[in-house]
Amino acid sequence: MEIFNQDPLWDEGGDLPGALEALFTAAGEVLDLARLRELTGLGDGALQQGIEKLQERLGGASGLRLLEVGGGWRMATSPLYKEMVARLVTTTRSGKLTPAQIETLAIIAYRQPVTITELNAIRGVTSSANQVKSLMERQLISPAGRKPVVGRPMTYATTQAFLLHFGLKSLHDLPRLEDFGEGRLEAQALTALEPPLPEDGLFGEGVLEPAADLPEEGIEP
Repeated sequence: MEIFNQDPLWDEGGDLPGALEALFTAAGEVLDLARLRELTGLGDGALQQGIEKLQERLGGASGLRLLEVGGGWRMATSPLYKEMVARLVTTTRSGKLTPAQIETLAIIAYRQPVTITELNAIRGVTSSANQVKSLMERQLISPAGRKPVVGRPMTYATTQAFLLHFGLKSLHDLPRLEDFGEGRLEAQALTALEPPLPEDGLFGEGVLEPAADLPEEGIEP
């Protein structure tokens, strides 16, 4: 039976798309199918249908959008109202990634998991430790276990926050390196993805890095 013809659609009353809208809005972060199953007790099929219905409901003149990003979904402000929303928030980006951070992060993204020694060799520097530390503080990378070699050095990999920052659904959406010619291709490719000021609304195709004490991932709706 089509789930949206059932009544009620939700244990507590109301409809499933409405319940999902409440969950995504309250969460303020990415929710994937596994987490939604835990929260709702429903299967993937029903949840996928509910998400599709919610996305339809949030079309048109709605002030919100439900975006698929980072392996799940999260709420976004609609690009229709970007100018109005821009009056509310500071659109000057603070904490923009430096070239050294971009280079380090790009190598990790394309070659993960990698060690600091491997990063140094690829970058041609004596130490990438500071960049690794700053990227960890921004939660763009995290430890990924120790490499089974002498000394068992720590390796590093990107996080879900990395996907959110660059507006990627998965690592498979990274640009192809062969499209960037010769040289340090990873950094060129990742720089091409560095999110600009919001052209598609906050939480649009790229994730805005807010100023001051706002959460680094963006402005919550």
